[in-house]
Amino acid sequence: MKYDFIIFGGTGLQGRICAKDLLESGYSVMLVGRDSSGIKNLLKNKKTDFLKVDLRKFDDIVQAIVKSNPDVVVNCAELIFNIPIMKACLKTKKSCTDLGGLQSITSDQFKLDNHFKKFNITCITGCGSTPGILNVLTVHALEKFDSVEEIKLGFAWDSNIKKFVIPYSIQSIFDEFTQPPVVYHNGKFIKEDRINCIGKYKFKEVGEQTVYCIVHSEIYTFAKYFKFKGLKKIHYMAGFPDHSIKVIQSLIELGFYSQKEININGIKMRPLDFTIQVLKKIKIPKGYKEKENLWVKIYGKKDNKNKLSEINCIIKTIQGWEDAGTNTGTGRTISIISQMLRNGKIKQKGVYGPEAVIPHKEFIKLLGDREMYVYLDNKRIN
Repeated sequence: MKYDFIIFGGTGLQGRICAKDLLESGYSVMLVGRDSSGIKNLLKNKKTDFLKVDLRKFDDIVQAIVKSNPDVVVNCAELIFNIPIMKACLKTKKSCTDLGGLQSITSDQFKLDNHFKKFNITCITGCGSTPGILNVLTVHALEKFDSVEEIKLGFAWDSNIKKFVIPYSIQSIFDEFTQPPVVYHNGKFIKEDRINCIGKYKFKEVGEQTVYCIVHSEIYTFAKYFKFKGLKKIHYMAGFPDHSIKVIQSLIELGFYSQKEININGIKMRPLDFTIQVLKKIKIPKGYKEKENLWVKIYGKKDNKNKLSEINCIIKTIQGWEDAGTNTGTGRTISIISQMLRNGKIKQKGVYGPEAVIPHKEFIKLLGDREMYVYLDNKRIN
């Protein structure tokens, strides 16, 4: 059977969210992962199927694409698989989307641009909430500027019950908090002292929160695409509630993020793998709800006058998606962009960040259809 989409990482949180959104939109989906036990409800739909694939085996990735023959390959797996899945798409001549990665991985992905152009296919990298939503919202807000001096952006979130629930991929969180943050200053990427990047801000819906400068791919793609506006500075900031950041910091301090194998009673294992498996056992408390503010502040000029503008996307736990919390902002967004790519809304060929190719007004409307509401200078626009 031919499928509209194949989702690598389809049994993980973001893959499940994406699949549910695609199925509710009427599409057929092949789900790829290591264990189908967590997607039994999705597999009840006649438009789904499951393939067990080890993403460490390139030929298995290729065969999964060949077998499902999708219109678009959707990559919701961990960022270390971005390049292998892109290369499998080149071999099978299929367009793809992914959730993005760290700056180093993103820059390597763009090195494949000419190859994607050669085969007349498209890769859009960074299609979640951030990167993803924020990239497209920035394009929308920049229409009101003649020139731009600085862009600050990031996210802040909180929950009604102050218990630790994994915010998103714990491996991504560990990478973001252990690698030196990179900022963009006067045409150069600079590693920043993490201590200098901590501050408190007040956010719409979330309230006051401490933010931390972390490494993120928007720094790379904004510098790539927005130079025409005279952009000189970019800072990315992540906000976590105290009850969450304390657990993350403790895990890092105790070495649970390490990817170096250790030997315990003759068994070799990575602390990171152990941590991931243990955290998967954490159950979401009854009545648990989240709210998140994805935000961008732009400093620049309009008609030779200084101008400051802020655009926000507010995401909350919604009915029917309670187990996803605010992760709907990631999983449903890659679904939106993948549908746009399949349906010819995005015609460019090559490798792109979302800010370069997504029709922003239509995208913002589709966010609103999914109860992800956008505010430009405190005025709701969807």
